[in-house]
Amino acid sequence: MKRCPECRKDYHDESLSFCLDDGVRLVQGVNDEPETAVLSKDAFISEAPTRTISADNKNGPSIAPDTHIRASNWRACFPWIAAVVFALIAAVALGFTFSSRSSPNSKAVRLSFSPPANLSFNDVQPDWAVISPDGQKITFSATSADGKSMLYVRDLDSSDAKLLPGSDNPLEPFWSPDSRSVAYGSNGKLKRSDLNGGNAQILCDATRMVGGSWSKDGTIIFVPDYRTTLVQVPATGGEPKPVAMNFPEGEIQRHRYPNFLPDGRHFLFLNEQKGLWAGSLDSPDIVQIVPDNSPAVYAQGGWLIFIRNDALVAQAFDASRLGLSGEVTTLVSDQKSWVNNFRFSASDTGVLVWQGVWEREYQLTWFDREGKQVGTVEAPTKIAAGEDPRISPDGKRLVIKRNPPNTLWVIDLEKGSSVRITSDFGQMPVWSPDGLRLAYSGVGGLLTKASSGLGEPEVFLPSSQTQAAFPCCWSPDGRYIIYVKRGVKSRLDLYAVMLDGEKKEIPLLNSPFDERSPALSPDGKWLAYDADDTGGSEIYVQPFSPEGVSDRKRISATGGRMPVWRRDGSELYFIATDGKLMSAAVKTNGEAFEFTAPKALFQTRMLAPFGSFHEFDVSPDGQRFLIGTLVGEPSAPPPTVTLNWTADLKK
Repeated sequence: MKRCPECRKDYHDESLSFCLDDGVRLVQGVNDEPETAVLSKDAFISEAPTRTISADNKNGPSIAPDTHIRASNWRACFPWIAAVVFALIAAVALGFTFSSRSSPNSKAVRLSFSPPANLSFNDVQPDWAVISPDGQKITFSATSADGKSMLYVRDLDSSDAKLLPGSDNPLEPFWSPDSRSVAYGSNGKLKRSDLNGGNAQILCDATRMVGGSWSKDGTIIFVPDYRTTLVQVPATGGEPKPVAMNFPEGEIQRHRYPNFLPDGRHFLFLNEQKGLWAGSLDSPDIVQIVPDNSPAVYAQGGWLIFIRNDALVAQAFDASRLGLSGEVTTLVSDQKSWVNNFRFSASDTGVLVWQGVWEREYQLTWFDREGKQVGTVEAPTKIAAGEDPRISPDGKRLVIKRNPPNTLWVIDLEKGSSVRITSDFGQMPVWSPDGLRLAYSGVGGLLTKASSGLGEPEVFLPSSQTQAAFPCCWSPDGRYIIYVKRGVKSRLDLYAVMLDGEKKEIPLLNSPFDERSPALSPDGKWLAYDADDTGGSEIYVQPFSPEGVSDRKRISATGGRMPVWRRDGSELYFIATDGKLMSAAVKTNGEAFEFTAPKALFQTRMLAPFGSFHEFDVSPDGQRFLIGTLVGEPSAPPPTVTLNWTADLKK
């Protein structure tokens, strides 16, 4: 025990060197007087204290500029507050200082989490940060200097972050109940990483996982892709099986973000556009919990945490009768949030992690061949996904996706005016060869509509045939539309549909790997695309034939994505792994395809290459490039770690 010789307060924490109230150096205490303090929390806790956990700070957490300290003690306490916060975090990791069983007089403490300095976080894509059930660890995704997005784990009382090998391009991580393993989506698979070492274990296929949960009896439930329903699989791996549920016949079901309740058999899940529901592995019966279109997590002590009106809220919840009671209490307010995304987690020990909406400052920007900015299209905007820019065949118009709410617009590049094309969801637009129509992915499947915005859209492939499909190019003769489609076993594959006749799907490239971003040469003879069968994404060109071909040529040397042809067919452009815009001179008018070694034109600043989206295009003369460009530095707020979050709740 240590004691302040001035105010006579005692401290059990041997890591402290100075008094929290007056800044006087502590001395080893004696037991001749009653103890008066364990940690003098009222010296630094205010209504909404915020501090920073910085993983690269070897001396423990540092204090964020917005921390509130009692004015009379600020100057005296400042040099030692970092050590105090570190002690608090260590106590949380041991599970006793800030827990759901904390004393009524204790208060919640908020800290902001940041990863090591050698990792970028929330920069070119949204990243995850999820607290473990024991409250001791956070697993988070981040991007390394070589551009790889991986999953890491960091103890709250440590500055070290541990890489989870094999966690490439992680999605929606979630913990095992014992906090010893993490499961997540990765490159079309559901994977599991055990913290005791070793590479990731593949459990089953998961095309584009949209949330999962791990029960105490070793069952994992998850949603394998957008617009699909819940499935279950053993935590040791196997073939996923549907979770039986009684839904009205013919009603479309789109599930997301399951979360097991304490008994390990009942669970919560979001039924998109239909609210939050509860189901059971032992019965097909389901019940709606709230109509809010939000995921939810059950927290120990009988609380349900979910999003309502741009606020993270909690309400008392009886997990045995699946019912809410009492008033809703706001935990985090005035932060824009995505109701359809799971950006919060809670431990069994009173630790809550919250991430607000991820957005990035973005602008469509013109560059010349040397990388000099020569113009922009519209003002900068904050986005969570790119705008899919496509220049019309005559170079005079541009179609983009504005998000939210993901509607398509055509911009006159000379006049600056714009026309709305779709009134509801639409993405991945492509121009017809004559510029009169647009094909896109929207409500009902793959559709076309007049580029003037007039008339009704026409479905050329219904959603029953095109689950998770995205059009990419329209053949120069107008006969085919080529698109990417996500499959359960084969991930992203290339298909074509002939617009005359029965409009049947024609497989072009199907494999266990991703094939993306197909682009037809201006003469319609050659198909460029990127594929990751070598371990990383590379650019290939092969003859275009609906009957299929086996010959192809690799164009990129060290990685590439998003191929785009020059309109006269003399060049092929793509984005290298390091973000540079590359150009390869090509000849397409012979029997064989000829090309020169690609050369770098300039460095771009684009969103991360997730999904199959299209983020740049080239002017008809090949002299200017329109690129969806990130502006400034990341501005999304860091994850907030709240210790003892239940302190001020009313039940």
